[in-house]
Amino acid sequence: MNKFRAALGMLLGILVMAACDFGGDGRSSVDIEWHRQSLMTTHLARWLAAAPTESGLFRTTFDRRWQAQPKTGSDLTGQSRLVYAMLIGYEVSGDKRYLEAATRGADVLLARFHDPIYGGFFKRVADDGKVLDESKHTYGHAFALLALSHMYRVSRDERYRDAALNTWREIDRGLRDEAGGVRPSAPRNFAATTAKRTQNPIMHLFEALLALSEATQDPEALAGAASVGNFVVHKLLQKMPDGSANIPEWYDENWKPLRTREEGGFIDLGHQFEWIHLFLSAEAQGLGSVFPAASSRILEYALKVGYDEVEGGAFFRAFPDGSVDRSKYWWQQAECLRALVAAAVATKRRDLWRRYEQTLDLIREDFIDQENGGWRFGDRRLCERGACPDTQPDPYHMAGMHWAAMRAATKKP
Repeated sequence: MNKFRAALGMLLGILVMAACDFGGDGRSSVDIEWHRQSLMTTHLARWLAAAPTESGLFRTTFDRRWQAQPKTGSDLTGQSRLVYAMLIGYEVSGDKRYLEAATRGADVLLARFHDPIYGGFFKRVADDGKVLDESKHTYGHAFALLALSHMYRVSRDERYRDAALNTWREIDRGLRDEAGGVRPSAPRNFAATTAKRTQNPIMHLFEALLALSEATQDPEALAGAASVGNFVVHKLLQKMPDGSANIPEWYDENWKPLRTREEGGFIDLGHQFEWIHLFLSAEAQGLGSVFPAASSRILEYALKVGYDEVEGGAFFRAFPDGSVDRSKYWWQQAECLRALVAAAVATKRRDLWRRYEQTLDLIREDFIDQENGGWRFGDRRLCERGACPDTQPDPYHMAGMHWAAMRAATKKP
């Protein structure tokens, strides 16, 4: 009888643990006040004070003590990401200074970065408006589209809606390739080029199209997001023997993954976490049933290969030979936390909330710069051995993480 009771007790214990891992969506686990305070007081208030200029161009490079670093002109990616971050600052705080900075920054995108002859956006312009680099980079275009989409969502100014839709048409016309992916870059006139492919710009293009679709409900935007997302799921997603899946970083011109470390092949683990929440967002917008399944498979891979079950957080890279670079940098932790919240709400898996709390502790202890404000480049181990540069990482990833966590916690199931 005693053995029976012991066995029954063990069984009940297992069932209780299982119930704890799968029950309710756990939205109350999100520390909303910490996310708000960390975003606004520790982070974006510093960027608002230091980054905007009278011209509308943003300063984007600072040392740890918020001293602006010498630069040559302004970069499309940095300008666009600051517009996005300022908009989040306005939405969370209601402080119109953030909206004013975002508006000036977006207007500069359209006035100085946009190419009036061939369309698209120049890569870099000088403070006086002179074009310093006339090439067209898909990565920067994706962030310009993201910034303009959110400008319309927040301001409801039709100028930004029209500009965002036109930006997508220019990308689709000039930077998409025959396979359905994107070229990483092109000359000013979008002439044909040959180059290796990478998933990074297409990931951010997907993000921007989801934002455009959500903001406008435009069928063209929705179709664009579905087209890009389906290309990734059906062409780039690599299925693993254990049922999980990943999306490699680099490919040849025909979108075949680079198969060895020597060739430059690797899996960026932070990007796996980004794809998790992007595919879940695609599901929420009704883009198709393939996206939740893809998100689930990538989640299993990311947790198995890329997550630190001891201290929390995401590792840096995995390689085709099975080895893993276990370094921890700032943006991977932000995207890891964001994915954990999105997946926990979607799947009701409480083990993901445990990992959220674990990773939140890691970020608080190792990445938030309590002395200077902002974030550190890497965790304590990296910084203690001198591997963290004297620079402030830009706020795009962190602002998106905080905003998404607060939205997830306050949105009705």
